[in-house]
Amino acid sequence: MPAVSYRPRYQIEDYLGWEGDWELWDGVPVSMAPSPDFFHQSIGGNLYVQLRSQLAREECPAECSALYEIDWHIDGNTVVRPDLVVVCERPEGRWIEKRPDLVAEILSPSTRQKDLVAKRELYSANGVPFYLVVDPNGRGATLLRLDGDSYAEDPAESPFELHPGCVLRIDLPALFA
Repeated sequence: MPAVSYRPRYQIEDYLGWEGDWELWDGVPVSMAPSPDFFHQSIGGNLYVQLRSQLAREECPAECSALYEIDWHIDGNTVVRPDLVVVCERPEGRWIEKRPDLVAEILSPSTRQKDLVAKRELYSANGVPFYLVVDPNGRGATLLRLDGDSYAEDPAESPFELHPGCVLRIDLPALFA
């Protein structure tokens, strides 16, 4: 008789007590990679500045904010920490619980497959309208726009309407400067 495999499933209450950097995917702990390197951090900072300045325009809802590395508690057993999110509703607590309007992930060798496959599926399944995938190695990015229940790919430089009248655009050369 083969050995029975036991895989515990965890909840947010468990996650909140853990030390170190973790995400929780459908009850399964996922260790986060060591802190991002200088180039990754630089790209993230440049993206944050770009989005924040564009969101400050009066055409955009005043509630919209760009946030860097904040936990998104999707449900009772799933927590992720994207590189950057845009939310247009102020969180009530220390993290966000409602779906972001935009999620951005900056690829790294240790997270590339998770970001391109698992997180893409997770974000589309949870109705994230825009998913920006930034590739430092290729010095490029892809903007994924939710179309039904899956993502359609657009060039990252294409303007996109986050909310009516609130048009954003990613400046790739400035992103990688």
